Amino acid sequence: MSRTGSRQTDHLYQKIAADIAARISAGQYKPGQRIPSIRHFASVFRCNKLTVQKAFGLLRRQGIIENIVGSGSYVRYPHKIGSTGEIFDFKTDYIEVGFFPYRQVQAIYNDLFVKEKSGALAPVDVKGEPGLIRALSRLYHVPAESIIIISGAQQGLDLIAKLFAFKITDAILFEDPTYPGAISLFKARHFVAMDGQGPRLDQLDSKLHSRIQLFYSMPAVHNPTGQSYSPRVKEAISRRARKHDFYIIEDDYLSEFARQPLPRFIDLVPENTIYIKSLSQTTVAGLRLGFMVVPPKLYDKVLYAKFTSDIASNGLVQKFFARFIEKGYYQQHLAAIGKKITYRRKRLIRLIDSFDFLDCHGHSQQGYSLWISSKRKLDITNAPWRRGSEFSFDPNYRDYFRLSFMHLSDDHFEQGLDYLAKILRYLD
Repeated sequence: MSRTGSRQTDHLYQKIAADIAARISAGQYKPGQRIPSIRHFASVFRCNKLTVQKAFGLLRRQGIIENIVGSGSYVRYPHKIGSTGEIFDFKTDYIEVGFFPYRQVQAIYNDLFVKEKSGALAPVDVKGEPGLIRALSRLYHVPAESIIIISGAQQGLDLIAKLFAFKITDAILFEDPTYPGAISLFKARHFVAMDGQGPRLDQLDSKLHSRIQLFYSMPAVHNPTGQSYSPRVKEAISRRARKHDFYIIEDDYLSEFARQPLPRFIDLVPENTIYIKSLSQTTVAGLRLGFMVVPPKLYDKVLYAKFTSDIASNGLVQKFFARFIEKGYYQQHLAAIGKKITYRRKRLIRLIDSFDFLDCHGHSQQGYSLWISSKRKLDITNAPWRRGSEFSFDPNYRDYFRLSFMHLSDDHFEQGLDYLAKILRYLD
């Protein structure tokens, strides 16, 4: 082949790779979906199969597709880890560490070591510290005999993934949009769109079939939309869980900050609900503590999966948190955080409302994020927010973004508002 012909071939396979990548970006081929064969694209682009094969190779090197031997080429799932450390960090949805009452924490730890000495460091049962289990049972109104202490919501999801390992991707339904960590862990494929009441029931019904065993939900202060399911939708989903015999994974993201506490799935259909609660989300990220409430028929299996993962969560932290609840400090902390949420949310909404091309959807959201849609393209690098594409594969969410506002100190929050205003004026 001449040098000219070689250059033309190189240009063509790069063009084919760019075209396929654009189709993936536009949502024509979604993560986890098999893309058409090399033979198909050779026909579409009127070239030989070797050229398309080179294009596939380029896409694999770029991390856009992956090859499964004997099956074909598939769009890769995103594997993203959120970054922190920016001064004006509106991405991270944890609470600023300085808001945690460290003097009360210090007093509890000191007292623990005075009373228990080295026994404070003794390991606890794989189920968890009995005192913490009792405290959580009373505080969250869940049965103590069904509680398992975990290191956070992500571990709870991982245990479920191990329990339902056989074809988990085809066995689980998700809201759309939803939590990115669950998308990556379960390699999400089946979605139900959200409306103002919660998941659309007509879409849920169309997705229910014999292979569906799980429905992952965040019904109280949903991430990222900030909405809560209506009582009607909760009751309807509960009836369907009984009828079709699937489990609801109720990820309690931030129910403590819901305006009107509503019955949970764990209250409505406990025999079909796996309830997961992260305590790190309401306190401080470094605490790494949470709990699950598991139906009796799954309890021993989940407990064994936990034992094979890490034997037991940190006993000292569990003993501390039991006392933190018993002394009323946790409840006081939640009340103080609630006041900050109210103040900061009002300030941010006022800023967003000053730009006609932005909409935070009726101000009905709760928790410490705002889910915002834009009428304009949000093509900026190093944006200080989480992009809508991180929460959904639907191209319609590409110009949405989530602003989380509790990971900033008071001074940085005020400065951050000015920083956001400058960025939004640039987009305007």
